[in-house]
Amino acid sequence: MSAAPTAPARRFRLGWPQRVFSQVLLMQLAIAGGVAVLATGLFLAPLSDQLDHEAMRRALAIAQTTAAQPQLADTLAGSRPAAGGPVQAGADRIRRSTGAEYVVVMDERGVRWSHTDTGQIGKVVSTDPSEALAGHEVMEIDEGTLGRSARGKVPLRDADGEIVGAVSVGIEYDSVRARLLGAIPGLLAYAGGALAVGAVAAYLISRRLQRQTHDLAFSDISALLAEREAMLHGIREGVVALDAGGRIRLMNDAPSGCSGSVPRSPGGRSTRPWARGVPRMCWRGG
Repeated sequence: MSAAPTAPARRFRLGWPQRVFSQVLLMQLAIAGGVAVLATGLFLAPLSDQLDHEAMRRALAIAQTTAAQPQLADTLAGSRPAAGGPVQAGADRIRRSTGAEYVVVMDERGVRWSHTDTGQIGKVVSTDPSEALAGHEVMEIDEGTLGRSARGKVPLRDADGEIVGAVSVGIEYDSVRARLLGAIPGLLAYAGGALAVGAVAAYLISRRLQRQTHDLAFSDISALLAEREAMLHGIREGVVALDAGGRIRLMNDAPSGCSGSVPRSPGGRSTRPWARGVPRMCWRGG
């Protein structure tokens, strides 16, 4: 006894949908999603640079305020670098009040007089201080003994305006990155909301198009058009279709089958007044 033949398993195939509704919906969703991603990227790119610049400006402002203290230059000239010295105490007080990662005061040789890690006091700074010691203000993102930070460096001048050292202030870069990461959820929420609105609008438009096209595929519409053209041009008699305004919208290849030709103006409007109320009419010759 032979076993009953089994039906071949149907293979699930992924491909581009054929329905007009599905194709238009997918294209609109792709456009909406692409615009949302592009807008999010265009917003995040300058935001990162803006936060970096803001952190560097903040570090520079703290350094300027520190260097503007009149007694700092005098203290630097009248004492030695020490963990318990007045320069370290003043710098540490400023660091705690401003939330900076470090406030480093250095002499004209680049030797630290203050540092968050007191073991670094008396040692030469790890980054190049030449621009600040030359009288220039510096803003940068750099790597030092405490890691990556946004930095501001300014020259330290005495009462006569002579450069006797420099002040370097750092803002922890992780805090800048944390602000950037903190802004991302809110931005994604806005982008998701905009994408949802776009998806709903795309669905409604596609549904309207579905009703108007009777849920046909583009290939079905093309086939119907080809069939209509074949049927129209296969009729021996002349056929002319007019719209409600009397304009000629359709004509086959046998207009001679009508009475000579259909009178019409250069703009396509029929010159027969009685033809305006007739949507379709065929005139036979003879």
